[in-house]
Amino acid sequence: MNTKRPNELFEVLEELHRHYPEWRFGQLVANVAGWTDQDVWDVEDDALLKAARSHLMKARKRTQEVCV
Repeated sequence: MNTKRPNELFEVLEELHRHYPEWRFGQLVANVAGWTDQDVWDVEDDALLKAARSHLMKARKRTQEVCV
């Protein structure tokens, strides 16, 4: 793992899992890697974290819009 805060990546992945409970863990990681436009085995942890955060912010916004 090459991020300075590995727990942060796991926390974001955990929150994404709550948004997509039907996804298997490997599927979740592969999808996040896809959001970086990189192959899953080539993507750096920092890029995964950035993509996961970005998607999570959008998912939170969509959830808030639906609840209002």
